[in-house]
Amino acid sequence: MKRIVSLALASVLLLAGCAVGTGEPDRKEPEKMSYTLAEPVYPEFPKQPQIPAEDPIGGWKAYQEAYDKYQDALAALRGENSHITEAEHAALTAFTARSTPLVLAGQEGKNAIYSPLSLWSALAMLAQCANGDSRQQVLDAIGAEGVEALQNQVEHVWRTLYTDDGQSALILSNSVWLNSNLKGNYVQETLDALAQKYYAGAYAVPMGESEADKAVTSWVSKQTNGLIGGDQPVVQTEPDLLALLVSSLYYKAAWVDKFHEEGTQEDIFTDAAGNESKVDFMHRIEDANFIRRDGYQAARIFTNLGEMVFVLPDEGVAPESLLNEPDFLSRLEFYGDACTWGEVQWSVPKFDVNSDLDLKEALTSLGITDLLAPEKADLTALTDLDAFVSDAKQLARVKVDEEGVEAAAVTIISVKNFSLPPQPTEVCIMDLDRPFLFVIRTQDIPLFIGIVNQV
Repeated sequence: MKRIVSLALASVLLLAGCAVGTGEPDRKEPEKMSYTLAEPVYPEFPKQPQIPAEDPIGGWKAYQEAYDKYQDALAALRGENSHITEAEHAALTAFTARSTPLVLAGQEGKNAIYSPLSLWSALAMLAQCANGDSRQQVLDAIGAEGVEALQNQVEHVWRTLYTDDGQSALILSNSVWLNSNLKGNYVQETLDALAQKYYAGAYAVPMGESEADKAVTSWVSKQTNGLIGGDQPVVQTEPDLLALLVSSLYYKAAWVDKFHEEGTQEDIFTDAAGNESKVDFMHRIEDANFIRRDGYQAARIFTNLGEMVFVLPDEGVAPESLLNEPDFLSRLEFYGDACTWGEVQWSVPKFDVNSDLDLKEALTSLGITDLLAPEKADLTALTDLDAFVSDAKQLARVKVDEEGVEAAAVTIISVKNFSLPPQPTEVCIMDLDRPFLFVIRTQDIPLFIGIVNQV
């Protein structure tokens, strides 16, 4: 039998932390406030030692010893299976290939940033909260065999990617926000699963009030290191909002070979509409692999936490059109016959771009339809209240400069409470357009009884 928790008891359900990982809560956790039901405890991540600026006697030896200890601690944190598995990679890349053109449709000529991992994580939480066909549609959309397999997949992906070593960061943060003003019951097992398998915090806020908007925005700002959620609320809640599922992704990494500031020069950037503007461009030349195909060329710059691939379409080719090719992303491979070795002359504009994407049409195209329909949605794994997904959006921002790249995204899925409209009662139409009878009475005593055949 499912354990049910009433939101009215939220004040006595404050938890010091959920049993996930080890170590103390890291700097990314929100401050504990009155609306906190549960908070995840992230594993303590080892700090990567700094490369010595000079080479004093013993400096490099001490660094190597410290680095070996760092690698041992990192291996202990990652566990035996320390890399994304083939099955996980296949599922994530398939979801990315399928969802990207759908999410970015209609963005021609605009800045648009999409994080497939953030949406995948939010949908994984949504699957946990759903039942029946509603759940199966989400599982099919993200390529998961079942909710238990999905739980293990999410937990492993989270732990494998999680990085916060003092120099680089890759942090996937999840949370569920409940409406403390609505009377209703929530399934404790679902909240427990979100905490333990999805590293999700649980919070109760008064939806429809500025306090709720500020709380969610503050959480997002902390998780994204201030990239998102600074000047204005990330969401404006409404009184009938039942819950929010929020998944943020924060990434920060330096270039392996940084651009020199003296190489940065002002030049002209021409936008999709043909308008010109002066922008600072970073420059350097290196020998590396690159790809040249019909319609575009591509090269990559390594970071301390992966790589950033830049794709330059041919003149007259819109970047969006490339994403319509089903295998475009999977073909960006820099090995074998797919690439060419040669000189890459980089001229990269420094940029700081953001976007706000509506995801509802993309979810429908992915086959997630029942949860968007009040009469079909099944979110009984989360609550006994009638609920459906009323909105889904993703905010993102990316900054690139001489030092490296910093990026963040947050996916917000809104779950609304709804009540079925009252059923119409039987209707009696008294259209006295034919002979009729009347009774005049007092205290149920008939005083007059009449028949009207003519008027």
